Amino acid sequence: MKRVLLVDDSENFRRSLSIGLEDMGYTVYEANNGMEALQFLKERQVGGDIIGNVIVDARMPGLDGFLLYDQISAMDPSVNVVILSAHSYPRQESKYNILTKPIAINDLIEVMEQNVFVNHG
Repeated sequence: MKRVLLVDDSENFRRSLSIGLEDMGYTVYEANNGMEALQFLKERQVGGDIIGNVIVDARMPGLDGFLLYDQISAMDPSVNVVILSAHSYPRQESKYNILTKPIAINDLIEVMEQNVFVNHG
């Protein structure tokens, strides 16, 4: 089963991207912020239900996408985290998996599936 957690403080953006991902066969879970996402992932991990992909917004109040990426990677390095941003972060691109908004749904899925294949066997 293809599952993804979408983390963005914009409900409209989350809903729009969720619909596109669901249309492509993904089960989508949503979180409004980084702390909510971490709590959701911890609860899933305890239950043995691992989410393989997390898509996060770079700029969110509190725990931004980069800090969230680091937290998720420390918790479970096998989770593929993709940061979406409307801004360029050239210095960060070697450490983080960053895609620039707007992004075509097919391009996002291609990145997620390539990384899942590489990182998760």
